[in-house]
Amino acid sequence: MTEELRSKLQPVQRRQLLQVMTTWMISGLLCGAAVAIGCAIARLSLNWLDGGWMAGLALLMGPLLAGLFATVWYLPRPNWIAAAQAVDRHYGLKDRTESALDFAGRKIPADKQGFAELQLADAMQHLNHVDADVVAPLKPPRLLPGALVATAAAVIFSLLPLRQEEASAGAAAPDEQIVAEAQAMEESIKELEDEFKKDSDPELEQLLKELKQKAEELKEPGVDVKEALAKISEMQAAIQSAQSQSSLEQVDQQLQEIGEAMASAKALEGAGQALAEGKYDKAMKELTELSDLEFDRNEARTTVEKLKKAANRSGNGADGAISDAAKDLAEGIEDDDDDKAMSGARRLGDKVGKQARKKKINDLLNAELAELSDRKCNCQKNSTAKFKKKQKSNNSSENWGMSESGNIDGDATSLNSSANREQVTGIGGDGDSDFETSSSSEGRQEAQRGYKEVYQKYKKMSEAVLENEQIPLGHRQTIRRYFESIRPQQGEEAPAKTE
Repeated sequence: MTEELRSKLQPVQRRQLLQVMTTWMISGLLCGAAVAIGCAIARLSLNWLDGGWMAGLALLMGPLLAGLFATVWYLPRPNWIAAAQAVDRHYGLKDRTESALDFAGRKIPADKQGFAELQLADAMQHLNHVDADVVAPLKPPRLLPGALVATAAAVIFSLLPLRQEEASAGAAAPDEQIVAEAQAMEESIKELEDEFKKDSDPELEQLLKELKQKAEELKEPGVDVKEALAKISEMQAAIQSAQSQSSLEQVDQQLQEIGEAMASAKALEGAGQALAEGKYDKAMKELTELSDLEFDRNEARTTVEKLKKAANRSGNGADGAISDAAKDLAEGIEDDDDDKAMSGARRLGDKVGKQARKKKINDLLNAELAELSDRKCNCQKNSTAKFKKKQKSNNSSENWGMSESGNIDGDATSLNSSANREQVTGIGGDGDSDFETSSSSEGRQEAQRGYKEVYQKYKKMSEAVLENEQIPLGHRQTIRRYFESIRPQQGEEAPAKTE
């Protein structure tokens, strides 16, 4: 009988539960709106950037948490008494439904069993005509107007624009570190300019003008580390673009082949050997000072053939004027025309001198590229060391350092020992010996070319690593100094291997 009564009362009980949950959610919205208003006011007063979304989160979480609490608390505990009281109150049943619910839920004595059954039957008869919508109408909670007003206020305050920071009266002061690096760049560019004055090359003049302009821009107020690095990268790109327009390696190969061909003739041996070994200054002098050229028939024929082959082998990037000069030299020797041969030799010497100058300029530009890479590191270093101490400190400190030691290795260790130095003399005389000497200009040239190729290969690898890897500034400078120390110079042989 209890389950039958509850099934009749269930529609009423569900509407009462929905009304309670709605009231709780409106109360939660009111509380969330109060918190949101506080966040919005804090946002406006403190210029708090996160205040807007915090207010929105409070508006959302208030009713959600309240509704969740009401569901967890009331759903497992249905209030059947309240449903029965609502039915009795609406239909004027004078507690018939509530009494029937009470009788159905407990054990009735035998003498009152008949009365209880009569009471239950009467209640069930009335419950068959109950309209849940009329008994438990859904009404808007009393807190709804206040919650809506508070929510609107929170939304308005959250959407109001924040006050703008007052612009500073003056521009930001230039970064001292970046300005110092810019001044160092200007000094380096001045050295390049002094060196380039010997050449009237419009491209070099334009390059220097662009470099000086970028260095000057680095000293402007407001230039930060990111912008400084971008400008230095632009300077590096300009230098690399100027270098890419010259084909030094192809011309070197062309001159080397012509030099090897000239070295087969005794009259041209000095100039040819200097040219093949890359001693361009010596080769230019030898070529311009050539006087009477005397060749025997076989020597002339061999030299002419080699010179023409070397001139015709000029590939992409080679200098056509060098090939023409070599051909004129070969034709002059072939026709026994000293004037034509001397003219070709002088023109060839002039081109050799220009190639030597270009290589020197290229070396200067490479050095400038390396220095710009170091300037990049200096611009973004985070060290605050201002000076060097002459002595190291042996005392601990709780403060971070503002200086660096200039004596990082410490004093020399005192060895408490005595050393005896003795001079050993021997008896001079002839003894058994065995030696073998093997040397040729071709062998020296081949070794020199191999050394240059290996140097260029590993130089490019090191530059790629220095550009892409996070390497301390001191180590970068050490690597660059090492490659500069082993760089093959014009006319130098490969340094001997050391174990």
